Amino acid sequence: MTRYYHRSLHNSRFFSLLPVPLKAFYLFLLFAGVFMLGSCEEKPTMIGKDILPGNDFISITTNDAAKILSYTMYDSPVRSEDPTTPFIGTMYDPYFGTTVSEFVSQIRLERQWVTRAYDVDSVKLVLRINSVSGSSDLPKQIRITEISTRLYEDSAYYTNTAVDTTDFGISVDIPPLRNDTINRIEVNLPPFFGEYLIRDQEKLFYSTTIDDFRSYFKGIYMRVLSASETDPLLLGLNITLATSLGDYTDYIILYMHDREDVTVKYTYRFILDPLKENASFSRIEHDFTTAGPDKGIEDILNKPVLDTLSYLQGLNGVYTKLIFPGLDSIKNDPSRGRIAVNKASLFIPVHYDGDAYTPSTVPEGLLLRYVNSSGVKDLLPDYYIDQSHAYFGGSLDTAFNRYKFNISNFIQQYLDDTKGVLKPEIEVFQRSSDTRNVILKANDSKTPVKFELIYTLF
Repeated sequence: MTRYYHRSLHNSRFFSLLPVPLKAFYLFLLFAGVFMLGSCEEKPTMIGKDILPGNDFISITTNDAAKILSYTMYDSPVRSEDPTTPFIGTMYDPYFGTTVSEFVSQIRLERQWVTRAYDVDSVKLVLRINSVSGSSDLPKQIRITEISTRLYEDSAYYTNTAVDTTDFGISVDIPPLRNDTINRIEVNLPPFFGEYLIRDQEKLFYSTTIDDFRSYFKGIYMRVLSASETDPLLLGLNITLATSLGDYTDYIILYMHDREDVTVKYTYRFILDPLKENASFSRIEHDFTTAGPDKGIEDILNKPVLDTLSYLQGLNGVYTKLIFPGLDSIKNDPSRGRIAVNKASLFIPVHYDGDAYTPSTVPEGLLLRYVNSSGVKDLLPDYYIDQSHAYFGGSLDTAFNRYKFNISNFIQQYLDDTKGVLKPEIEVFQRSSDTRNVILKANDSKTPVKFELIYTLF
């Protein structure tokens, strides 16, 4: 640094000793050089433009797509057959009120039945409980009732489908459960429950042509009975198809002996998670009237209310609809030519109340759907680009407290739709198997939903 300083000082001194006319000449050369360099750089990309066709030029544009409108919506009833993770019990939220979930399902014979004279010694209900929410330390019971209407694998069932039952049913105490882990429980059922299942051994078979076990014992209706309405408990069951290499985890098992020779023991299971599918569905009821008086959302559901917050609920509850008014002006601009979407990013900020809603209580990720050309709600096409859905995104960014999505494919489809089938609307939701809720910032919030669009005009 010292050498550089002295050299600079020497050069300054040299310039100051020059005669005034010579100084002026050097300054003229300096300004002339700068001007020539600037002239050489003027519009280099336009060189030869007169010999190129006009459609070779493109325009890349960034657009904030103006204001995004957010509405809180609720559909009831919705399809609920074959749930992968059904829930039984009750959950309460000060914003959403009370949710009650129940499960209806066939049970399946474990293997071919061998007819002989049995006595039932004991019966157990074995369940693998994936999740426990609520007050698991207070006395509660599982209620199991026989249904009187046969279920069918190819039929549609809804969250409000009525359940007809027989007079046969039992209630059993739920053992102590841990909230933050998977629980495997074994509950003793009275022997008469097993005797009822096998009371007519001639019906313990399957057939595609005549009435079989599914007509003989049509299925079970499972609920959680709480000691009071102020101590809700929600259990997530594991009623998924068993793998070919694994054993069953959810079943009713009978321990029996041969009536003629009591030393000969038998066990037999009636399966809830079979290799072949049981027909089943969830019954879910959302009661928004029980929400807190200063937090309830009933007044904005399915109404054109532009609130500063929008809401999202698990178990087929409320969802948020987003409308993009700015896309209409882009799509219907008569002066534009072809358009290619380079990037379309959607940012949805989260609201925390410091109590029920914190970064640890909201869903880790959300999903987006739209009404496709067949009129069916489907996930955005961007979701299917890669198996891990890394491009689509949707995960919670805890650094910025927002969910981010890449939706360029959907936006491109909307802009290319010449028949007017697609709408500039999407729905934010979460899987029915997720029980966590979330509150989103919206509309005139200080940090509302943001949509960034970069596209090329040809």
